[in-house]
Amino acid sequence: MIAGTDFHAIAERIEAVAQDITPAEQKVARELTTSGMLAGFETVAALAGRAGVSGPTVVRFIARLGFLSYTDFQKVLLREMEARSTSPLSLYHRAEARPGTLLRESAAAFSACVTETFRRLSVADFELAVAALSDPRNRILITGGRFTKLHAEMLYLHLFQMRSNVSTLLPGLQSRADQLLEVGPRSVLVAYDFRRYEAETVDVVRRAKERGATVIVITDPWNSPAARYAHAVLSAEVESLSPFDSMVPACALTEALIAELTVRAGRKGRERIQDLEILREGYEWHEEVKPRGRRKKAG
Repeated sequence: MIAGTDFHAIAERIEAVAQDITPAEQKVARELTTSGMLAGFETVAALAGRAGVSGPTVVRFIARLGFLSYTDFQKVLLREMEARSTSPLSLYHRAEARPGTLLRESAAAFSACVTETFRRLSVADFELAVAALSDPRNRILITGGRFTKLHAEMLYLHLFQMRSNVSTLLPGLQSRADQLLEVGPRSVLVAYDFRRYEAETVDVVRRAKERGATVIVITDPWNSPAARYAHAVLSAEVESLSPFDSMVPACALTEALIAELTVRAGRKGRERIQDLEILREGYEWHEEVKPRGRRKKAG
């Protein structure tokens, strides 16, 4: 790989060159992204056949991504795929390696991950997400997985205070697929999906896209398969000192969305929050209760 190449994932590299490649190379890019990069493990000839292009076109496209050879590309892709499927058990050595030192190291580690998240963040995708979520004509649905539903619920609780027509899309009395019944072109789906990606979340995103919804996927640097259906992809770092992926950068990214959406909500958002504050005061008992007079003792 060319030294100094600064993209974290192959999907990011493809996105970075998308505006500069030829129509034939776009076909190769499409085959890679729509297959979740699995097509990249095939031979040059096989990938070229899938894309309907020549072998040299595939090789040129791979070179545009910053790789010296197709073999080099496949080695990096393999490492990336392994990282995407990493489990807490396989990372358990992190906590065992430095007992007693993690508290001191945590501040620097989390700060670095948050900084890297915002450095790599696509400003265009962030703006698209904010525009879609702040449009009062849109219906907002927010979903997440086993752990990331915490982010989904946090975003929902804040958006609910600013605007109407917002709800979570989480398992309950109805499946998440059933809850897509009224989704259409005026719907916006925000989906959180991080590595060890959930097939159900990917399927919900795909179905929402097919029904005309605007889809925003918040994921890790390796990109959930759901990202291939997204109009905007916001990536957050996950590196941590424990065996478990850090939720801190994704939380910071969610808070950045909330901050911008608060500003966009303007006067109407403020008035809605004021109404909520009135409701939250509860009701006060105003009836005056007069003390009973003491009975006089019988003389």
